[in-house]
Amino acid sequence: MIYVRLLPLIAIVLLAGCGSNGVAYAPIGGPPQCNKTNIINTGFNFAWTCWATTPTKPGALPGFPTFTLKTSDMCVPSQNGNPFAAIEAPAGAAGYLSQQFIDHGVSQSVSFRVWGELDPVTVRVGIVFPTGLVEGTETVLDTFAPPSVESSPTTCSGLGPITKTYSFSRSDFNVGSLIEIRLHVTSNGVNGAIANFDDVTSSP
Repeated sequence: MIYVRLLPLIAIVLLAGCGSNGVAYAPIGGPPQCNKTNIINTGFNFAWTCWATTPTKPGALPGFPTFTLKTSDMCVPSQNGNPFAAIEAPAGAAGYLSQQFIDHGVSQSVSFRVWGELDPVTVRVGIVFPTGLVEGTETVLDTFAPPSVESSPTTCSGLGPITKTYSFSRSDFNVGSLIEIRLHVTSNGVNGAIANFDDVTSSP
């Protein structure tokens, strides 16, 4: 009888050990529903769930921009087995990654890790309100060039990912309404003109 009573406890301990820091990678049924709280699928463990990928300009080379999920990077070994989003936008191509989440009525923030590969890329961070059929104007929070972690196709530069955090609050946001974060990428380069994103979170 004692053995039978211990089984549920053993099952709970085993489940708690899944994933990092004792958190299971994939709860039963998949991730929470999109647009219900903060940014969902922050680490791309559920592929593109809740994320939209939008090309905005083709550039001089055909077939770009491209949106890819990766699990390894030669110069960022910490990403081995850890999914991240890669946007390749060479020769003037452009596109963005976006997700809608709920306004909480207080100052909010968005944070993410980002890095480039070989040729320099430009990242523009913006928020849009309102979203939906009547789409508002995008407010640009920042434009920057993430560090290039490669110095050649086969060597690393010694640089690594950086974390960017942005706080924002607008008087025209309505509590409970949807706002949208956009991560734009473009480049004039043609070799490894890629921006990579991971751990995209919002708070509170």
